[in-house]
Amino acid sequence: MRLVRRDLKTVVVALAVLVLSVGVSACGGGDDSSSTTTEAASPAAPQSTDGATRQRKAKKGAEGDSGGGSRASGEASEFVPKPHHDSGGGSTQFKTKGGDNSVQEFGAEGDSAERKAAATALHDFLDARAEQNWAAACEHLSKTVTESFEKLAEEAKHPGASCAVLLEQLTNPAAKASMKAEAENADVRSLRLEGERGFVIYTVPDGTVYTMPMVNEGGEWKVSTVAGTPIG
Repeated sequence: MRLVRRDLKTVVVALAVLVLSVGVSACGGGDDSSSTTTEAASPAAPQSTDGATRQRKAKKGAEGDSGGGSRASGEASEFVPKPHHDSGGGSTQFKTKGGDNSVQEFGAEGDSAERKAAATALHDFLDARAEQNWAAACEHLSKTVTESFEKLAEEAKHPGASCAVLLEQLTNPAAKASMKAEAENADVRSLRLEGERGFVIYTVPDGTVYTMPMVNEGGEWKVSTVAGTPIG
């Protein structure tokens, strides 16, 4: 089955809106500019694939197929987590006088164990995304995001499109270098926590401070959108 270019473009545009709306609505406001490392692309329609390829599945039961036109292939099980060093230090260091500190003041500062667990989920997502292992990246996305992907695919009359397919189509291939740099250098500094929701605050070498909304699902931290948002 093929996605008509028009239908897929509709999905991609809707997902681009989702990237912004999930992060903004979670904290009640703030900067609505998303990270430049992941951008909506204008993709060609995926090519048809053989039955075996279409049946590859990620851990959540979604298809692991990347649409046949994949820029990189890989099963989720092939992803190998990488070690990362995080500086910590809490969110106080990023508060700005008279600025929007909605993320920096959200809930309370998570303890070191919670921050480490959330940081691991974030790093694994960023690393999988940088490797273009879309199935592995999807395993670290929250249920709300993956269900939104499925709903949008159904509305576009292509219910077979998996999270991996849509995440690939949403990601600009020209951002590969910047995604790799972000994944390699992301330094988690804080986890702001309230109940099952949280925000990881992390920095990159150029001094940009990013936040990523997170959610704890059954004791496991998940990323709640597909790109970090600059704050400051």
